[in-house]
Amino acid sequence: MEEKKSCCGHEADSKCKCHCGKHIVLGLLAVVLIVYVGVLIRNGLRTYDYIGKTPDMINQITVTGTAKVSATPDVAVLNMGIVSEGASVTVAQKGVTDKMNAIIAALKGQFKIEAKDIQTETFSVNPKYDWSSGKQTIVGYTANQSVSVKVRDFNITGDILAKATELGANNVSGPSFSIDDPEKVKADAREKAITQAKAKAQLLATQVGIKLGRIVNFYEGGNEVANVAYGFGGATMDSAVAMKAVAPTIEPGSQDVQLTVSLSYEIK
Repeated sequence: MEEKKSCCGHEADSKCKCHCGKHIVLGLLAVVLIVYVGVLIRNGLRTYDYIGKTPDMINQITVTGTAKVSATPDVAVLNMGIVSEGASVTVAQKGVTDKMNAIIAALKGQFKIEAKDIQTETFSVNPKYDWSSGKQTIVGYTANQSVSVKVRDFNITGDILAKATELGANNVSGPSFSIDDPEKVKADAREKAITQAKAKAQLLATQVGIKLGRIVNFYEGGNEVANVAYGFGGATMDSAVAMKAVAPTIEPGSQDVQLTVSLSYEIK
């Protein structure tokens, strides 16, 4: 009688080859594959699980809030320029440099303006041409230098303009007003806009009978609207001379910062 052999728990004859080892290996590979795919799916879900993701529109509502904050500018910017002509580059440049140096010295000494608030805007020397007789001839040079000055004490703004013209500035403009640190004003407007948006969301949820979940998206936009007193524009030589007699009164007005925010909530 031919002896029977056991293969994978079943009887087999002598010609049967046992494949138990192969079955075990394939089973282990299948388990590893399932675990790997599961990890990939979990990581994918985590990747998109953050504030700012876009859930299905049917599961969210979006509300907006707008706030405007008015603030008084704390910086007045003045522009002072000198134009000088001369037969040579040296003469034209000296006519500008000496006067501008005197103005800057007065700004720092008499008016206590810090160096960081004085900035040279332009400095140039250009030839003047005569086109008569059918040819181009240099007949002189024009030098131009201008500086911008940030003034933080508005009480001395008019005196600075008058002093600059007295010392030779023949092209002055300003003042233009700004807020030196606008982020503080923006933060105030943002807080008020968010508060308004949240209140609107709660009211809307009550009216339509839904429950709000977490905030899943946020957007901010806004602009600055300047409401300021008019400055002098570009003063001519005649108007600059007139400024020497009377220091003008400066009014800073106000500046509005308006922000709009959008909040998107999940619906429970």
